[in-house]
Amino acid sequence: MRPPARWLPLLVILTCTVGVASRLLAQNPPATAGPIARAEALLRLGRIEDAELLLNKHVALQPNDGKAWLFLGRIYLGAAHDWHTAGHPGASGPILLDFATQTIEQAQQLLTDSGSVFRVVVELERATNRVEELGWARGMAVAVSAEDLPLPPVLRELGRNLIASCPERGVLVTGGLVETASAWGSRLLANVRPDLILVQPELYAADPRYRAQMASAIGADPSTSLAGALVAAGANRPICLSPTLDSLAGPPLSWHPMRLALVAGRLGDADNSTPMSVFQLARTGLAGSVWAVPARDVYSQAALRNQSLCTSLFVKPDAQGLPIIPACLP
Repeated sequence: MRPPARWLPLLVILTCTVGVASRLLAQNPPATAGPIARAEALLRLGRIEDAELLLNKHVALQPNDGKAWLFLGRIYLGAAHDWHTAGHPGASGPILLDFATQTIEQAQQLLTDSGSVFRVVVELERATNRVEELGWARGMAVAVSAEDLPLPPVLRELGRNLIASCPERGVLVTGGLVETASAWGSRLLANVRPDLILVQPELYAADPRYRAQMASAIGADPSTSLAGALVAAGANRPICLSPTLDSLAGPPLSWHPMRLALVAGRLGDADNSTPMSVFQLARTGLAGSVWAVPARDVYSQAALRNQSLCTSLFVKPDAQGLPIIPACLP
């Protein structure tokens, strides 16, 4: 099996290693290494099935190792995601998602904070499969329970702020795990903001089936790139980029900051009445959740291109105080 693209930088480092002894060591991770370290070494070599087998054997003997359960779940989740870019061979994608669900639920019981976000990513992948089969409107009409979307409070708050930053009937393009999980976790819950369309740029570029359905949803030609599709959609809809996406790499539109997003296209009457809050980020604190620092960094990226956030969102202390946002420091 070809190794996933996310492992390629590590593979480059590995193949540049000189000496027969180093190569043999890489091919046969020492038995004294921990199971996760050994699984990582196998993944660097593209030996995904061996890494999966190793971790399955380990959790059978050590069922309370939450980190191993999570790593195994992420292998299944990554393989389910790669199924899209590989041309949807067979029916393995949904099956891999079932495996990911079972293992990540085990991790969630042991590592609540870490495992919960990847449980949301599983639901994101399920929604993506429905969209590819049924189209955007019908695929997103399926109700998802709060139990299946267990975002930590700090990311639930971030997700609400992100979708509130995109005007009515907008198209929100997300980048990165934290932004994507937060926005989708909030959007899927009870079908919040049914007018808002979320686009995953990686899949749009690599998966013709996904691109066809999403181009239809936003009113674009599926034969064009995402940049071209967003330009076409911008004639009728607001186009929004999440904080970690750079407008210079986006479509040639006239961008301006609006809350946490960069927005372009046909805006109509933008609704800024939905309040935003950083209460949970302040309450949690950077040491209170493994997701607090990544969330803080998203806010900081937003503030770098929208300094008005520093005099609005981040200047309203409550009983918990205020989070420190690097981009807003003197």
